[in-house]
Amino acid sequence: MRNQTSTKARPPARRRRAAPPALRQRFDGRGLLALRSAVAAYAAELGAGDRLDDMVLVAHELSTNVVRHGGGHGELRLWRDGDRLLCRVTDAGPGMADAAGHGGELPAPHLPGGRGLWIVRRLSAVRIETGSDGTTVTASMPLP
Repeated sequence: MRNQTSTKARPPARRRRAAPPALRQRFDGRGLLALRSAVAAYAAELGAGDRLDDMVLVAHELSTNVVRHGGGHGELRLWRDGDRLLCRVTDAGPGMADAAGHGGELPAPHLPGGRGLWIVRRLSAVRIETGSDGTTVTASMPLP
């Protein structure tokens, strides 16, 4: 007689839920200074320590890119996940061609602009999701 075993269907793996953002703020070109101030205050509260200036710079560069290239307005979220500080900037612009290659190489000194994403990639781990309905860039950096 053959051994019969029953197989139980495994429940689907649970995805880890991201912590709710400590800061969630919509912005446009007129609100970049206020956004920088908010990021500085919240990042300090989240324990950024000596990475505070780095996170403010990352948030500013990503937000400025949204204003210049991503439709002029977007949303920034900032939160802590364990020992990492995360900043996510989203826009509803036209998307990015070759997102994986953007910011990989330092532009030539004589070229204006093009250094924002290069700087962000040097200061944090970057994930870019892009399409015709917009772009989301998530920057993650370890906390001290």
